[in-house]
Amino acid sequence: MARRPALLLLVFALLATPRPAVSEPPAWAAGPMRVGIGDRLTVLSGGEWVSLAARAERAGVRPDYLQIWLTRGWRATWVPREGLHDLAERGITPVFVHYFFGDEISRERIVEEREAWHASLRRMARIARTAGEALVVLEPEFNINPPPGETATVDWPGFADEVRAALRVIRAEAPRLKVGICAGDFYPDLNLQVLDAVAGELDFLAFQEMRGATDPVVDRSGYLRVGREAVRYARYLRGRFGKPILLGYVAVSSYGPDWETRQQEAILDLVDAQAALLEQGVFGIVYFQLQDDPEHRGYFGPAEREFGLIDARGRAKPAFRAFLRLLERPAASPATANPRHSPTPPTPR
Repeated sequence: MARRPALLLLVFALLATPRPAVSEPPAWAAGPMRVGIGDRLTVLSGGEWVSLAARAERAGVRPDYLQIWLTRGWRATWVPREGLHDLAERGITPVFVHYFFGDEISRERIVEEREAWHASLRRMARIARTAGEALVVLEPEFNINPPPGETATVDWPGFADEVRAALRVIRAEAPRLKVGICAGDFYPDLNLQVLDAVAGELDFLAFQEMRGATDPVVDRSGYLRVGREAVRYARYLRGRFGKPILLGYVAVSSYGPDWETRQQEAILDLVDAQAALLEQGVFGIVYFQLQDDPEHRGYFGPAEREFGLIDARGRAKPAFRAFLRLLERPAASPATANPRHSPTPPTPR
């Protein structure tokens, strides 16, 4: 996850662009907040690979969404038909995250690898359509800094055409899928005007909030106010595009001294913000991982291994109890929402 420098010209562009009318959400995005977990269909538990949905249920978590990440080179065995059928039996909607370009997305990479990208999208759509109702999140953090010497998607007007082409590929195979694209909330940037030409063709927009002790900006004021930061970014998306919004993934690592407490506090801030997020058009929140993955790699270095609410040994962290509060799915306004509970709740057994 990289951050782009804020540019004064972007502010003028934002002010000059007419805002779309905000309409009532479609039925699939209306009602109380939906809550999900990720990031795969199966997890290693007690030395065996088990259904993440079943593992979650045993822990007392009954999510609305289960997120499945498909990285470059993903295999069909990651999303077996019986696994998707199990989700349907449990009343859980799968959320497919197509992460083909990873942290190296740019104009040059898209142009060079367009055929392979479309082939991956086509394969995903054919599998996803067997799930019935499903969401698809395209290329998370597409607004990241590009590799050196390459062109960022947010600086490339042709990116809207590429998104439009991706939508055609998916809808040709699975017209019922709800498809969105996921930006990174890279504070303080609000620079997604590149989507103006294609946002109307998307079913929703998504964004992420990630935190960890290894982040270079960890000392920024308000860094752990995940809920309030999410409201800020959702307000921008709603005001500019007028589309339903998915908080596509929240990930707060417990890696580092006192970071189990900080992870918990960050999720409690999100709990407090649920009603305000609903008012900004957010219909769902997905927490990135139920359980730690000791093999996970990425931008946050060693902190990537501890995004879970449950550690690799099966112990629930303090943040687990905070996450259960999200599952209460309030529909109240901020003024009437339930107050935050004790900042140090007991760990569930």
